[in-house]
Amino acid sequence: MIRVVSFRKAALAGAAGAVAWEALLRPLLAAGLPLADLVRALGTVPAPDAPAWVWWPLGMALHVGVGVLWAIFYAYVFWSLFVWRPVIQGLAFTPVPAVLAELVMYPQLRLMHVQADVARETAWTLLQDVTWGERAGLLLGHLAFCLTLGALYTRPVGYPAGHPPRLPAPRRRAARRVRAPERAPSAFIFATGIECSYPRVEGGRWRRDQMAATGHYAHCRHDLELAAELGLTHVRYGPPLHLVMPARSRFDWSLADGPLEAMRDLGLTPIVDLCHFGLPDWLEDFQNPEVPAALTAYAAAFAGRYPWVRFYTPVNEMYVCARLSALEGLWNEQRRDERAFVTAAHHLAAANVAMMQAILARRADAVFVTSESGEFYQAATPDPEVVRVADFENERRFLPLDLVYARPVSDGMRAHLLDHGMTAEAYDGFMRREAPRRAILGVDYYEWNEKLIDTEARPQALGELFGWYVIASQYYDRYRRPMMHTETNRLDARDAPRWLWRQWHNVQLIRGAGVPVVGFTWYSLTDQVDWDIGLSQVLGNVNPVGLFDLNRDPRPVAQAYRHLVRTFADTPGLKDCPALEAILA
Repeated sequence: MIRVVSFRKAALAGAAGAVAWEALLRPLLAAGLPLADLVRALGTVPAPDAPAWVWWPLGMALHVGVGVLWAIFYAYVFWSLFVWRPVIQGLAFTPVPAVLAELVMYPQLRLMHVQADVARETAWTLLQDVTWGERAGLLLGHLAFCLTLGALYTRPVGYPAGHPPRLPAPRRRAARRVRAPERAPSAFIFATGIECSYPRVEGGRWRRDQMAATGHYAHCRHDLELAAELGLTHVRYGPPLHLVMPARSRFDWSLADGPLEAMRDLGLTPIVDLCHFGLPDWLEDFQNPEVPAALTAYAAAFAGRYPWVRFYTPVNEMYVCARLSALEGLWNEQRRDERAFVTAAHHLAAANVAMMQAILARRADAVFVTSESGEFYQAATPDPEVVRVADFENERRFLPLDLVYARPVSDGMRAHLLDHGMTAEAYDGFMRREAPRRAILGVDYYEWNEKLIDTEARPQALGELFGWYVIASQYYDRYRRPMMHTETNRLDARDAPRWLWRQWHNVQLIRGAGVPVVGFTWYSLTDQVDWDIGLSQVLGNVNPVGLFDLNRDPRPVAQAYRHLVRTFADTPGLKDCPALEAILA
């Protein structure tokens, strides 16, 4: 497992652990207990006969340095290895440095203090020279060190909500002559995206910021150059809403100006995600009735500042956002009840509709990509309750899109909405609206999108059973809109090229069946952090799903995607995509 390490936190935790060791043992040593005095042993190596005011600072400096090195080792190798509380993880780490200190390091330090030209020692005699009191002191010191380390080294990624960090300046790189290939505006879309999720967790106290965790703020220009080099034409890009709109009616465009200008310079077309799983701190969460109006104001301001941007995803994956925030309790409001889900879905859909209208008022030919997770629920048994739950979830997955596209829900679902907080007036308001003509139905697909409703009527990940073709067909049959495969990746980097081709062949198959698919996306450009656990815990584990790793070195799937684009981009039906041409007209 590769991890993102916070060197600053690790260094501070290691130094604090060393200080805790000394603070615990020094009074005991002063009381005359025959414990190992590691600081004195370290300090008197460079200054054998020095007084305490000399050897103690030297010993503490060396002691703290060793503590920092152990903390970095802990952060890289041991942290998050077990799903335990941080303090317990630190305690479990104790035997690693303690055993090495007792068997190797401390005996060697004693040997350095031998006053003889020739010392006749063996490993056994060195170990015998260490007294039981010294062994107890080493164990006690390591317990203090590791408990402190475990308590302090937590949450290596993200930052406290309400206290955005000082973001790193973009790294200066030599100018590169690279541009995306020049294709007709109506050419089939080959895209990637910059993972930009920013929900809050831990009761709203901690902000997950994927752009920060993956290093995009520092590597922004380089990341976009990598997309252009692969021959891609479009990039899904979501400026961090919580930083761009830090207060009501106040905007900081610095984190949007640079990336968007870079995309123009590189010939890339942005598909702008305006809301991607999170909200500014002042808006709190998706239970807030102010969400639609606030996001509409943001969309209007964004479209006014960047009139050349044509492609938008107003709200990314509304169903997933509502479910994980309000039904499964992972993010944002972290609720687990039906009323909270209906409220969140209502606010997300209302925001999406109003944002589209605000953008169209400023750019009448704007194109909307309503990216949603392609879900499916399969009943495991013919048990009536299991079948009922599967049927209900298969209808619930469509709910936000039904509201956005003014597609009437069933009588049962309408009754469910009215029973859980949505008014009949609000529902009818959605149904009276007409969805924009230039709207592309984006359907995302991952191996966990298909779920089995087990014998206890609970969803379990099923893996790829039917695949994107079957599930996307269900969404197309419901909405009859031009489609796009807007997200996919594979957690197993070795298998990612095969997964890429499987998804592409699904696109070919559904196009051959007459469904107007206008684009394909591998998401994301770089690896992600903690998405294997849905961002629910702040561990810093790197998920190798990107076209490039976090060092910006290509993974095999990048070469496969480059080859795919070169092979198919100029073929009939893709060089000029009639369905996309009709949208753009």
